[in-house]
Amino acid sequence: MLSLREKATSGIKWSAISQVGRQVMQFFTTAVLARLLSPDDFGLLGMATIVIGFVNLFKDLGTSSAIIQKSEISDSLVHSIFWVNVAFGIAGTLVLLLVAPLIAAFYSEPRLIPVLRLLSLTFGISGLSILQKALLEKDLAFNALAKIELAAVVLGALIGIGMAFMGLGVWSLVYQAIVVAGVTTLLTLGAIRWRPKLFFSLKDIQQVSSYSLNLTGFNIFNFFARNADYLLIGKFLGTEALGYYTLAYRLMLYPLQNISTVITRVMFPTFVQIQNDNVRFKQAYLKVVSTIALVTFPMMMGLLVLSEPFVMTFFGDKWQPVILLLMILSPVGLLQSIVTTVGTIYTAKGRTDWMFIWGVGSGLVVTTAIAIGLRWDIIGVATAYAIAVAVLSYHNFAIPFQLIELRVRNMLRVLWRPFMVSICMLAVLVGLKMWILPVTFAPSVVLAVLVVSGLTSYLLASWLLNQEQMSSLLTTFGCQKN
Repeated sequence: MLSLREKATSGIKWSAISQVGRQVMQFFTTAVLARLLSPDDFGLLGMATIVIGFVNLFKDLGTSSAIIQKSEISDSLVHSIFWVNVAFGIAGTLVLLLVAPLIAAFYSEPRLIPVLRLLSLTFGISGLSILQKALLEKDLAFNALAKIELAAVVLGALIGIGMAFMGLGVWSLVYQAIVVAGVTTLLTLGAIRWRPKLFFSLKDIQQVSSYSLNLTGFNIFNFFARNADYLLIGKFLGTEALGYYTLAYRLMLYPLQNISTVITRVMFPTFVQIQNDNVRFKQAYLKVVSTIALVTFPMMMGLLVLSEPFVMTFFGDKWQPVILLLMILSPVGLLQSIVTTVGTIYTAKGRTDWMFIWGVGSGLVVTTAIAIGLRWDIIGVATAYAIAVAVLSYHNFAIPFQLIELRVRNMLRVLWRPFMVSICMLAVLVGLKMWILPVTFAPSVVLAVLVVSGLTSYLLASWLLNQEQMSSLLTTFGCQKN
C-alpha cells in the first residue's frame, strides 16, 4: 500500500498532467478563437461568465469539501449530499432561465439573454457528478480525474473551434462550455462504482452545515472581490474594454491554474489526514509554497518583459491594449500564486468561519479599490487591484498561519531564494530586450530568444544559488528519486 507521501506525489503528478494539458489546450483554443472572434464576443462571454460563476457558488453549498474534510462519513450522509447537489443544480438552471432578462437589462445588453439561458444547462448537468468527483478527490484518485478532465477539454475545444470557423461567433464559446460540462459528468459517473439511492436525511446534512455554509459564505464574498473588476468594467466601460481586460486576466491566471491549483487541489485531502499534527502540517505547507514559487515566480517576472512580443505573436495587433495590463497584473499573479494556498489551511483545519470573516473584510477592500480605479479606465482598475492585493498580502498569510503555529517570516525564508533567482533572470531579459536585440526583429523572434534566454539564465542561477529547492521540485514531480 502506498504511503501518504507517495499518494500525494502521485496525485500531484496526475493533477499536473491534467492541468498542464488542459491549459495548453485552452491556450491554443483561446489563441485560435481570438483571431476568429472579436473582443466584443469575448466581452459578451465575460459578462455571462460573471453570472455563471456566481450561481456556481451555490451548486453544492460547500458539501463536497465537507465530504473530503470529514475523517469518517456515513452512507446516509453521502446519499443525502448527492441529492442536495442535484437539487441545487436544477435550481441553478431554473433561476438563471428566469433572471436572464434582468441581467441583460443591467448590462444594457439584450444579446446576453439567450447566452445565459443556454449556459444555465451546465448547472443541471454538473449537479449529477459533484459528489462523485469529491469522492475521487478524497481517495486521491487523481489519475482517473486527469483522464476525465483532459478528454472533456479536448472535445470542448474541437467543438468551439469548429463552430468559430463556421462563423457562429459567441455561440462557439457557449457550446464549448456545455460540451465540457457534459463530457465531464458522463465520464465521472462511469469512473466510480458508487450509485445513489433514494434516501435523504436532513439530520446528516445538518452535521456539516456549519462548515459548508461558512465556506459558501467565503466563496460568495471572494467571488465578488475577484469579479468586481469584470462586473464594473462591463457596466461602466463596455464590452470592448472588458474583452481586453478579460484576456489579460486569463493569461495572468494561467500560472495559478497550472501550478498552484495543481498542488493545492491535492494537498487539501492530504492535509486533512495530518490536520492534528501541526509540525508535519507546517513542514508540508512550506514545501508546497516553495515548490509553487520555483515555477510561478520566474513565469510572472518573465511576463513583465515578454508581454509585448507574447501578445503580438499569439493574438495580433488588435489586442495591443492587453500588453500594459499584463505588465500590471503579473506581480498580482506572483503574489496570488502563494496566497491561494492558504485556503487549504482553513478548510483542512475545519475553520471555515475564520475564512468567511476574513473574506468579507478583504473583499470589501478589493471592491472599493477597483471602484476607485474606474476613473482611470481599465489601466486604473488593474493598478488599483494590484495595490489592494499587495496591501492585503501580510494578513492573508498571518491569519491562517495561527492555525498551524507558523510565522510569516518562516515562509519568507523559503521564498527568498526563488525570488532572488527570478530577479537575476529578469535582469538578463531586460538587458537583452533593451540593449541587445534589434528593434527590427519580428515579435515571434524576440519572444523565442527571450524565452530560451530566460529559461537558461533561470536554470543556471538556480543551480548556483538554489540547488536544494530545485532538487526537491524534481522529486515532487517524480523526475528525480530521493
